[in-house]
Amino acid sequence: MKQTFLLAILVLFLCILSCAASVSIGEIKNSPQRFHDKNVTVAGTVDETLTLPILGVGVYQLNDGTGKIWVKPKNNIPEKGDRVHVTGTIKVGLAISGRSFGLILIEQEDDVK
Repeated sequence: MKQTFLLAILVLFLCILSCAASVSIGEIKNSPQRFHDKNVTVAGTVDETLTLPILGVGVYQLNDGTGKIWVKPKNNIPEKGDRVHVTGTIKVGLAISGRSFGLILIEQEDDVK
């Protein structure tokens, strides 16, 4: 009985943590300073990709239905139309009067699924 109770508490705790860590892109775009330098998890569909092979740089745009955000992957860029979950750090480029003009999610290692 005690082990079942502890297991149930552990599962509940993990569910709360996973829900708290996941955020919509719309929330990030509405309050960019709140998320700046914070780790978040977002999920969506890859709308667009951009690669500059000469510089070895690539990004992709993720759309979750509430907004779009550019993602700088650690490894490979997913294909357009792929559905992905990604965890990383939000960086705000330029903000004027509370409005952001340049948000990017810098992906953590091995988090694209």
